[in-house]
Amino acid sequence: MKKTTQISNLSLAACAALLAAAPAAQAQSSVTLFTLVDVNVSHYSAGSRSGAGSMTAMNDGTTNGLNGSRWGIRTVEDLGGGLKAGVLLENGFNADNGTFGQGGRAFGRQAFVWLSSSTVGELRLGRQYILEDSVMGLSNPFTNALTLNPGTGVTNAGKALPLWLNAPRADNVLQVQSINYGGFQAAAQVAPGEGTADRFYGVKLSYGQGPFNSALSYEWNRSRTTGDNVNKSLTVAANYNFGVVKVLGGVQRNRDLATTSVNGAFTGNNLTVTGTNTFAMDHSDGTTIGVEVPVGSFVLLGANYTRVKYANAAGQNDTLGKVAVGARYALSKNTFLYASASQATGGLKDFVSQKGVTQIGVRTAF
Repeated sequence: MKKTTQISNLSLAACAALLAAAPAAQAQSSVTLFTLVDVNVSHYSAGSRSGAGSMTAMNDGTTNGLNGSRWGIRTVEDLGGGLKAGVLLENGFNADNGTFGQGGRAFGRQAFVWLSSSTVGELRLGRQYILEDSVMGLSNPFTNALTLNPGTGVTNAGKALPLWLNAPRADNVLQVQSINYGGFQAAAQVAPGEGTADRFYGVKLSYGQGPFNSALSYEWNRSRTTGDNVNKSLTVAANYNFGVVKVLGGVQRNRDLATTSVNGAFTGNNLTVTGTNTFAMDHSDGTTIGVEVPVGSFVLLGANYTRVKYANAAGQNDTLGKVAVGARYALSKNTFLYASASQATGGLKDFVSQKGVTQIGVRTAF
């Protein structure tokens, strides 16, 4: 009951602040239905010691695409005096086979209600992206897309192995976000953890002005089993647009990693690293640096390098990286052709099923 009371008090306080910021007025409403479909064909060259074979597969955009396929409903109600309310319901589906994504959820991508004030900020309640996802998006070309995405994991000796940690969503999240103050903006998230899920916490601070954008996030779980804080993840990212080229980069530091956490900044079900030696990691450090280059009005090129070091308290460690390049061609403001390729580097490169990846795809939205 204590946990529920804390969350309820925070919700009531945030709502009270928002309601006090604007007087009542006659409401005006809008409802938007949107759809996006993204499909690609990818070829995977397996490492010689991965235990896997090379293969070609058709994928939804969730895998190495520009965007995961989706449809959704967005509502906005103008309450007057700078106060608004709304709902976002977003279903994810796999366009390559027609099945639901996110484990078959009806609205697995996002499902939340929000209330905002132009003078205070915004409150959100429901399933939504964790704060780290948007921070990581500042660090890489195409914003967490194609084979350049630092958050795309690999298959290491038959088990999923993360590069940069990125959930990227959590359930039962209460988020508060400030308005923009001279380029600065702050946000915080808390999820109480229902059923067997661990509690999740996150904070974010961002700054953007002109061609420069930067942000940092810190997230962690409170283990339901032990009561300890685990999966402590610090992410820092920035980019600067010089016009002819945008330079992007970031770092991530993860500590006290645990497989038992099932909400927010979790690692999945595997912390075993299989290389020349096999060990269980409990921390990792990642870096990424890249560039975006526009060519005319329709073409955007990108390239980056990402590296992660996995380690444990006993001193065992190994590395995995990838060099990636990509291109996007705009057929219209909503339809794009794209292609990308990546090559694994580091000590684990021969132990992953995605040592080399090449892909082409198309994405359209309306």
